[in-house]
Amino acid sequence: MYTSYEEKERLRKDSKIWRAALYIRLSKEDKKMTESESVISQKEILKEYLKLQPDIEFYDYYIDDGYSGTNFDRPGFKRMMDDIYSGKVDCVIVKDLSRFGRNHADMGYYTDNVFARHHIRFISLNNGVDTASNNMNAATRCISVGVTNVLNESVAATTSVNVRGSLNVRRRKGDFIGSFASYGYIKDPEDHHKLVIDEDAASVVRMIFGKFLAGMSIMGITRELNEAGIPNPSTYKKNSGFNYRHPAGKINDGLWPESSVRRVLKNEMYTGDMIQGKSTTISYKIKQCTAVPKDDWIIVRGTHEPIIDRETFDKAQSLFNRNIRQSPGKKEVDLFAGLVRCADCGRAMSKKSNKHSYGEYHYYRCTTARKMKKGACTKHTIRIDKIEEAVLVFLQKMVEVAAEYDEIIKKINSDSRRKNNTVHLSKEVERKNAERENLRRMMLDLYPDWKNGVITKSEYDELKADLQAKIEKLDDLINKLREKIEEYERGIGEDNSFVVNFRRIGNIERLTRPVLTELIEEILVHEGGNITIRLKCKDAFEKAAEYIEMNKDIAKPA
Repeated sequence: MYTSYEEKERLRKDSKIWRAALYIRLSKEDKKMTESESVISQKEILKEYLKLQPDIEFYDYYIDDGYSGTNFDRPGFKRMMDDIYSGKVDCVIVKDLSRFGRNHADMGYYTDNVFARHHIRFISLNNGVDTASNNMNAATRCISVGVTNVLNESVAATTSVNVRGSLNVRRRKGDFIGSFASYGYIKDPEDHHKLVIDEDAASVVRMIFGKFLAGMSIMGITRELNEAGIPNPSTYKKNSGFNYRHPAGKINDGLWPESSVRRVLKNEMYTGDMIQGKSTTISYKIKQCTAVPKDDWIIVRGTHEPIIDRETFDKAQSLFNRNIRQSPGKKEVDLFAGLVRCADCGRAMSKKSNKHSYGEYHYYRCTTARKMKKGACTKHTIRIDKIEEAVLVFLQKMVEVAAEYDEIIKKINSDSRRKNNTVHLSKEVERKNAERENLRRMMLDLYPDWKNGVITKSEYDELKADLQAKIEKLDDLINKLREKIEEYERGIGEDNSFVVNFRRIGNIERLTRPVLTELIEEILVHEGGNITIRLKCKDAFEKAAEYIEMNKDIAKPA
């Protein structure tokens, strides 16, 4: 039988009337369950219960639709607590404890601490909890609510593990499971777990990489993007109709920050590889994101069409490891920025200017000598025009060497005698295998020597570790010799990066930033002004030279 308005008014005068907040929560996972857990269903159940309670009157609904119960960072819950603290509400009613939350510790804090101190009546219908009931003393309530809360939390933990596990399975298959694709891509309309190129944004990505490799600084690229009126990635997504919100909640003015340009240049997704699992939540209770070590990222190669080829991407990454500074008032970085280092201390050298009556010149000097105590290093000064002259001559010579090596290697590869030149390497492998077998036998003899008391346990462990280390070193050397034999028998040249890179660049009439960043690893300046130029393809150059030397009987002119 329902209680009439007049009856409630009478009761209000004779006894306490509770003002009730009807709290309703439904998580994303709950939406996949039965209809009985829906917001509408919870509303109906709570409303029907209220009609039968003469001492409770409805104040308001507080609803959190799509929010996890593992934490209390929910708008509906916060609004309810504000009304509790302001004295508008003194009773909270939920369908069951799992709707209130699934975090045992936090739930106990609210039900046993906050609600008790503010004299809030708490009712959970399905669990038979009513803190104002004479049938539920503190001990009974503690046991009943505590056990239920722990069970509800275990459900949340299990759900979290299952969800993470299923998502990782999809990640390892190469399926894209993010809400929004990286700038430059969109989800395939026919399969949202696949990515396709968004050509408008992809053209901007290519432009950013091109300008960076051409010598423009990140600050310069950022300024040029904004001057051209190109919207930043989040604005572009909004303008394209996506309901995108910045993860950090920052106000979006449409301009590119340097961090966004840097993020584009470091995004390996542009090479066609699916990179996921770079961050995770601390736990099912704490939704704060934390970075995952790179070794634990889930990477699946070749899942979508690349915007940037791997070689271009790797070149861009190599520039991040250098000390690159932009000249004041310029968008471009200096020609040798990040490439010039002191040959003795290894530190990057700083650019300086000097003016004389005959004009101004620029030079590099060691930063250690300037910034650290006397004797740490010396100045190692060298004029920049001298470096330009030396590097240009060196690279021009390397172009000639590459062309010469190319012709010689082709001659060697076409000659049937080249395979015979690996005989001495094969004999070296035999010698190393014999040496390895001798060490293995010595290791086997150690055990009986220890058991018979010839050596102590500590001596046995030390000798065994030493022999094992020598065997592992030999194994590594033998593998390298075998790889070299296979390489020589197969021949090199067509994919040798030294030959390929210098042939592609061709004649070099003047130095440019792209040529330097592609070919040169670093320029070491010695005291007195001598320099050492290290090529990026140094290993390939040495392999080609060694291959020609090994086959010199074929390579020599007829």
